Amino acid sequence: MKKLIIAIVLLGILSGCEKFLNINPIDKAYEEDLLTDRSGFSTALAGVYETLNMDSLYGREMKYGFMETLVGTYSLSNSAHKYYRSYRYEYNYEEPKKIIAKIWGKFYQSINQSNIILANVDRIKDDPYYNLIKGEAIGLRAFGHFQLLKLFGPAITDEGINAQAIPYKTLVSYTGVKFSTAAEVISLLEKDLLEARVLLEKDPIRSNPRDANLNEFAYEKYNSLVDYRGIRMNYYAIVAMQAMVAQWKGDLEKAGQYSEELIGELKKTNSIRMVLPGEMGAERNIRMPMENIFALFSNKLGTLVSTVFVSLASTASSSTSPFLFPDYSWLDKNLYESPVHGSQNDYRLGGWFVQPSSAMSWRFSKYLFDQNRLPSEENYRPLYENKIISLHTVYMIAAESYAMSNPIKALEYLNLVRNRRNITTDITLTENMSSQKIKDLIFDEMRKENVGEGYLFTEYKRLFRGIDRRTLVQPKREIFRLPIPDDELLYNPQN
Repeated sequence: MKKLIIAIVLLGILSGCEKFLNINPIDKAYEEDLLTDRSGFSTALAGVYETLNMDSLYGREMKYGFMETLVGTYSLSNSAHKYYRSYRYEYNYEEPKKIIAKIWGKFYQSINQSNIILANVDRIKDDPYYNLIKGEAIGLRAFGHFQLLKLFGPAITDEGINAQAIPYKTLVSYTGVKFSTAAEVISLLEKDLLEARVLLEKDPIRSNPRDANLNEFAYEKYNSLVDYRGIRMNYYAIVAMQAMVAQWKGDLEKAGQYSEELIGELKKTNSIRMVLPGEMGAERNIRMPMENIFALFSNKLGTLVSTVFVSLASTASSSTSPFLFPDYSWLDKNLYESPVHGSQNDYRLGGWFVQPSSAMSWRFSKYLFDQNRLPSEENYRPLYENKIISLHTVYMIAAESYAMSNPIKALEYLNLVRNRRNITTDITLTENMSSQKIKDLIFDEMRKENVGEGYLFTEYKRLFRGIDRRTLVQPKREIFRLPIPDDELLYNPQN
């Protein structure tokens, strides 16, 4: 009972700090009592995932909320709307400033939680799950830093890799940490990911389905570490991040090597796989969870979604409602049914956008589901998964890496994912098809897949590319670099 109480208190402490500089040293007392055995560390890891699941991160703002408003997915003409200033990149207004500050603070909170685990994990070095716990914690630390680099660091294509970026926190500390350059951050990311990969070499996901529960024996205590590895920071997520970091760095060859390594192994194990044609119509597969390499599970997802999107039965108007409505006519004409690469048979067009009647506004239905279906129901549990890294993305990284060196292979991967979305007309290589044209086709496929995922803004930034929306937004540093929160600049000056 004492340990249960301590676990609850520690999770509250670990998830209650707004800025990573404000962690109270009193946490040490709880470290001494809780972080002494596997169950204590499992609880602490759960705290990291819970932080990432908060509405200020992947529960809303890093997914279909704030981040998605930046790429023009929604119609936002009402100046009183919560996201109106974000939609216009007016980051200095109160609402976007508040959202951005919370994104910064919560990511560093998750990093500090990971560092607390890592500072104590050697206490259980003889535990058979030591490597799994330590590998996950290092991977989660790297993940938080990578997201912060993409959001608050430089667009390397524009500013160069030696431009100032963010602090990289590898220790639990209660003072400011010097800001590193993008090159330094990437070097530390590579180091962390390599170490995590070695530790997770025997991850159960490499020999079992992503949704397997390996708690086989009733006489053993339930072990969350071996249940549903696809929603944890697993071995495949680490390799995928290695590919993504290399791509962000601009090393497409290395990004392609990591992607190919992952694609090759998954073809053999099939623990994570592309959706099959007959599976797309099932409600539980609306966001194709079998492709998730890393996801977050939240039984609050339906409630959080309802704060942003109206139900299909609602008569709310897109011009006056506080909810978000897709800019459907533009997305349909210019993306999903583009005469260059689109198709009205695209599963995503019919499955993710709904107009209940001709008199009603179009709905973005990708996240809408029957909330009477509980996460405890095995067939409906996938509805509560929030994709973070997908196999689709890995294929697109590989395809981009081949655009110049092997265009036939690039189009093979592009057509593979298109076919799995019910687009049966392949794109063929022609004499006048440049490598840039192939990259454009790959990028448009990424746009179709990641609508509502909060992922595209940093892809535009990586390429320093104009943002495709109803009115094209030219690339600018002041748009792509989210501002460092005022409190951080006050208490931890960059210089």
